[in-house]
Amino acid sequence: MLINCISKRCGVSIDTLRYYDKIGLLSPSRRNKIRDYSEEDVEILDTIIAMKNMLFSLEEIKNILDLDYQIDQQMKNQQIDYKVCKVLLTELNNKYEAMIKKESDIKKIKGQLKHLISKINDLITREVNEDGQ
Repeated sequence: MLINCISKRCGVSIDTLRYYDKIGLLSPSRRNKIRDYSEEDVEILDTIIAMKNMLFSLEEIKNILDLDYQIDQQMKNQQIDYKVCKVLLTELNNKYEAMIKKESDIKKIKGQLKHLISKINDLITREVNEDGQ
C-alpha cells in the first residue's frame, strides 16, 4: 500500500508517516525506493496512534515496540532475555498506572460536561417555554 493510501486510511499525514520512518518508528518495506506499507504496518500504525492518544511519547512508543520485537525474536529463538522483559514490564506498569489516573480524570470531566450540558438544555427549554407562553 502506498503512502497516500495509508495516510487516508489511517488519518495520518504523509509528513508524519515520513517522520515515523525517519526515526525508525514505522519503517515499511521499499519497492524501487517507494514505501510499501503492509497490513501489519497498518496494525502497527493503529497501535502508534492509540498510544499517542493515550499520551505516550514517540520515544516511549518506539521503546515499547522495539522491546516487543526483541521479545518476539527471543521467543522465536528460545533465548529469552529476562532483563529486557523486566524493563518492558516496568515501563508498561508505569504507563498503565498513569492511564488509570487519566481515566479517573476523564470520568470527572465527563461528569462535569454532562452536568453543564444538562444545565444549558434546561435553560434553553425554559427560555423556549417562556417565549411560547
